[in-house]
Amino acid sequence: MKFLHQGKTITAAHPFFGPANSKTLLSEIRREKYVEPAFPELVSFVHRYFKGEGPLAGEVSEIMSAKYFVGFTGILYLPHKKEVYFIDRPKFDRGSVVDMDDLVTRLRMKEVCTKVSLENIERGSISWNKISKNPLFIALAGGEEGAEKLAELAFKHSDKKGHIFVPETSNFTSPQARIPLLYSYDKGRSLTVSLNGSGYSTNSFTVGLSRI
Repeated sequence: MKFLHQGKTITAAHPFFGPANSKTLLSEIRREKYVEPAFPELVSFVHRYFKGEGPLAGEVSEIMSAKYFVGFTGILYLPHKKEVYFIDRPKFDRGSVVDMDDLVTRLRMKEVCTKVSLENIERGSISWNKISKNPLFIALAGGEEGAEKLAELAFKHSDKKGHIFVPETSNFTSPQARIPLLYSYDKGRSLTVSLNGSGYSTNSFTVGLSRI
């Protein structure tokens, strides 16, 4: 299943991996000699096949409506700074939860892809035509191209909206780690990006990538 991502052609393996928790998915992907998709790559893949023609595209749409896809980008919340950092390809602890200590170490090593202030940003339900300019969507999707693809995905939903779910960081007293989820909310009515995945849910699906 070929798709374009930032000007390059990438091939996604089929059948898809899942359902399983993120740590199991990662082990299965690497055992088969594939590469796990960071969230921007996942966005490009889903954008190519969601609501498309053929049985493989139908599987993508079904997973989006009934379960969800997980992208392997670590989300690190620093409540004292009111900032969130995005770091591709996180590790997972024994409980299959995103390894927060690893993300903090990589932050210190300056391995951060992007970051966003959590103050004065629009979140919740957003009209599709505002998604491409939303700082959270842009940062998580790897730039404006990815955010535009998310906007086009939202347009393909009946409500023509995107929903970005962010946990209430005012309740955090220490750094917290999460992983992003991509799915169609309310039986396919609106696109949803959740920044609150823990990693241990066994309902996750994803794809293995091989670059050509």
